[in-house]
Amino acid sequence: MKQEIIHYKPGIYRFEWPYLGGSLVPNDKGEVTVYKCDVELRVGQDEDIRERRLITVVVTSMLPQVLKIILNTLQLKFKIAFFDQIFIEKRWEKPVVPEDGIRWIEQHLYSKQNGGDASHDLLSEVTMEWDSKRFAILIHLGSQFQSNRASYI
Repeated sequence: MKQEIIHYKPGIYRFEWPYLGGSLVPNDKGEVTVYKCDVELRVGQDEDIRERRLITVVVTSMLPQVLKIILNTLQLKFKIAFFDQIFIEKRWEKPVVPEDGIRWIEQHLYSKQNGGDASHDLLSEVTMEWDSKRFAILIHLGSQFQSNRASYI
């Protein structure tokens, strides 16, 4: 089977992404809270290329690990919103970025809420298992570790 060459537009893409939490109960004003997570797409960075990856996606939340629940949905939406423009395989087809070419990081920065104490900040590498239709069916959290260095975002 011939392997296609995937071209990409390198860089670090940063943005906020809205999501709904577990409780959709309106407050006294009738408003339902919409949360935001910070996202960083690190495309074609030297560290990733050395490890044979095309992209590292870092999703950061200041809340307790709410993202685990919705991470598979977020991943699909990031791919739809950005990958078609960043990655180019054939001009007339959607690019197929191999899953082992994508590194997913979930980051929780509790220090931004508790006055700068980074001792409880966590980073987790996330591994996805996909079904035949390319939907995430199982999320494996890699080892969680406390961040002793500056956060990604």
